[in-house]
Amino acid sequence: MQIHYQNAQQKTKITYGASLSASIDTSQIAEKHLVILTNQRYYEHFFEKMPTLFKKNQIDWYICRNQLYANTLEEWMSLLHFLEPFPKSKEYLFIALGNAGVVELTGFLQQVSILSSTFWVIPVSFQSYAQALIPQMTIQQKTSLPVLKQINLPKEIFVDQTMMTFQNEGKLVDLWVFIQTALLYDYSLLQRLYQEFPNPKQRQTNSLAAFIEELTQAYEERALEIQAYGKIFEEAFYLTQNGHLLSENMKRLLGFLLHFSWNAVVQDFPFHFENFYHWLAYLGFPLEIPEQIFMAEYLENVLNLLEDKRYLPIITQIGVLGDKKAVKAADLIKGFETYKHLSQFHLRRKPNDAQ
Repeated sequence: MQIHYQNAQQKTKITYGASLSASIDTSQIAEKHLVILTNQRYYEHFFEKMPTLFKKNQIDWYICRNQLYANTLEEWMSLLHFLEPFPKSKEYLFIALGNAGVVELTGFLQQVSILSSTFWVIPVSFQSYAQALIPQMTIQQKTSLPVLKQINLPKEIFVDQTMMTFQNEGKLVDLWVFIQTALLYDYSLLQRLYQEFPNPKQRQTNSLAAFIEELTQAYEERALEIQAYGKIFEEAFYLTQNGHLLSENMKRLLGFLLHFSWNAVVQDFPFHFENFYHWLAYLGFPLEIPEQIFMAEYLENVLNLLEDKRYLPIITQIGVLGDKKAVKAADLIKGFETYKHLSQFHLRRKPNDAQ
């Protein structure tokens, strides 16, 4: 199956629902020199599969660290050094076969490189798939602080779900991609996700592939807004003492949920918050903020990141993005305290309703 996707005047073709070998016509790229960008963990898993698929191609690998934000300035300079000996007379195919940071690094490279090239993405998770749908490809000076940006989308995205199923610990991360999209864009999708993933067993066994069209449509219409929601709150964890106690994905999750809690303070909307947080906890999402992270310092960092603008995007109701609202310290404190209260419920039973 295929989806033709467009965003920011960029276009990509998405092929899904089949194996990689069935989706890719290797005869069309027989003359291209492949450069596959990946993370160490994915290289170890796929380094034998790729040469079997691309039998007629010369293949070089560039291996990034496993961090979520692999698209750092340091990694970018290392990549440029790696590519220096490559002859300019060849045609290249740059393939992102890694996490979200690798997707951004590859997309940025293809847009600015003097090498004649095409850009593909083979997602290893729905998190990296969603990143491939965002037309902004950035390089970060520090974690999550962009200093360079290019507009680009891959020419093709090939989704082979069997390449995502090996990483059990990533299933929560992928499910969260769909939940946050539903909260911001599509309330009916949130209801369907609750029905499909009511408990940890279904979370492990049921597939997210059935929702790929809804996710893709949401990103086609509101990709940048979905990406931006929670970003300031995520970045503040990197600046806060003891923020290292949270993994990168936990910073992203909690950043979104703290933005969501502040949003509920400044914009009233009907929602069963307790049931929603019970559901997340029951599924295994780590919701508690370590006591070693102090609220006052963290919220000061949020305000400092906002600088003089002090406006953040809001939803006016579940699934409906609105405009921006002014940020006040008192509202941030109330949102933070509300979140801590809700997140400290320890679920001992199946929640009755997440709607």
